[in-house]
Amino acid sequence: MLGAPNDNTGKLSVIAKSRCDKVLDVFQQNMTCHILCTGGFGEHFNTTTKPHAHYCQQYLQSKGVARSVFYQPALSRYTLEDALLAKPILEQHKIDHIILVTSDFHLERALLVFSHVLPNRVLSYHAAKSPMSRNERDALVAHEKTAIIRERDNLKNIENYL
Repeated sequence: MLGAPNDNTGKLSVIAKSRCDKVLDVFQQNMTCHILCTGGFGEHFNTTTKPHAHYCQQYLQSKGVARSVFYQPALSRYTLEDALLAKPILEQHKIDHIILVTSDFHLERALLVFSHVLPNRVLSYHAAKSPMSRNERDALVAHEKTAIIRERDNLKNIENYL
């Protein structure tokens, strides 16, 4: 599950909660799965003393997901780092099939990045619908279009890190 913002007290944003709720739905249909949450610290999404992934795990545990289901989190700051830091965790646990959960507006970029960083994995996905106004959605979609262009350039130069 890819991270999203929380406030300065650790309260998850509606985007983060919608991703957690989608993970919960997917997990309840695939109870043999494990969950890897991403998200560390960053001015644009988490300025608390605990990583964003911690708050997501807490939320999911409050909904009945056992602590033993979680892999160590990937303490990332952005989408490309989500994939780069998740890769060794997935390799350590010999995971060949990944169910990627992110928001609907973010899915195209997430798939671009994860399929490039983890090319030999079976990658399926579930997109969480994000409850927001049309103006908020339009702003996020515009941001994603710009970010996809940047990400394509980043991926061209990332071979040294893979």
